[in-house]
Amino acid sequence: MPRVWGGRTLAQRLGLDCAEPVGEVWLAYDENLIRTGPLAGIPLAEALKMLGPRFIGRVPYEKYGLELPLLVKFLDAAEWLSVQVHPDDAYAHTNEAGSGFHGKTEAWYVLAGEGEVVYGLREPLEQDTLRRAAEDGSIWDLLRRERVGPGQVVGVPAGTIHAIGPGLLLYEVQQRSDLTYRLYDYGRPRELHLEKALAVACLEPTPLVRPTPLPGHQKEVLLAAEAFVLERHFLQGRRSFKAPETSFLLLTLVEGGAAWAEGPLGWGDTLLVGAGEQVEVAGEGIFLAAFMPSPEVLAACPPGLRM
Repeated sequence: MPRVWGGRTLAQRLGLDCAEPVGEVWLAYDENLIRTGPLAGIPLAEALKMLGPRFIGRVPYEKYGLELPLLVKFLDAAEWLSVQVHPDDAYAHTNEAGSGFHGKTEAWYVLAGEGEVVYGLREPLEQDTLRRAAEDGSIWDLLRRERVGPGQVVGVPAGTIHAIGPGLLLYEVQQRSDLTYRLYDYGRPRELHLEKALAVACLEPTPLVRPTPLPGHQKEVLLAAEAFVLERHFLQGRRSFKAPETSFLLLTLVEGGAAWAEGPLGWGDTLLVGAGEQVEVAGEGIFLAAFMPSPEVLAACPPGLRM
């Protein structure tokens, strides 16, 4: 995904032939093609219809049907992203039904770099005050900025005003959505979406969701929300990754190297494991894993991990 704020890191690391700055690489999405196995070459959306509800898992299927309700991606910010906000499911399904997208709660995992992010407002504001500030550019002075670095996790619930600053390479897990409402874009000639943004934005300061990882055997739970659970898995030698009985599991290699039955896995390669199924992987590295939790799994997570 070329972006005006993108850099060169993703193109270089993934061997992409793209003259424009690459801001995002979507690793698991409807249009991605299955790379290996009997369904090789088939778009993911079509493959999921063939695999059926059992593969998706009860929890995501009951809520979203035969689709992958999560999107995982890499982001390379060479410049500031727009100051933006995303709707929740209720707004998206009511006001953006034609798009086919859901709301967008997301979380960032910093892969490399140190820099700033915008996270909410410094103080409560009236809607009209925020509108005027967005129009005249003074909004920048009203935003809360935080520094982040490698290994940190930041949860971003729908409705949170936010932006990613330059110098950061991120993994992002989010709900399946590309609904972004821009409040401010530093004078770039791109469309703003003030009325929609103001309709969904939280106008109170938002507590920064930066959870403390919960250690476990060969893994850490990094963040838990109704939309997804994010985990970090450590691979040393050979091990099996098992998806929950009630949800698919997305596994993305973000450090090191590995291999599985279909061949080697490189940086960014993503495995989609069916609900209750498992995959054996060998090597040394770090995987980030995402799935949709059942109410019981979410309730068992400590409050400090929840978003």
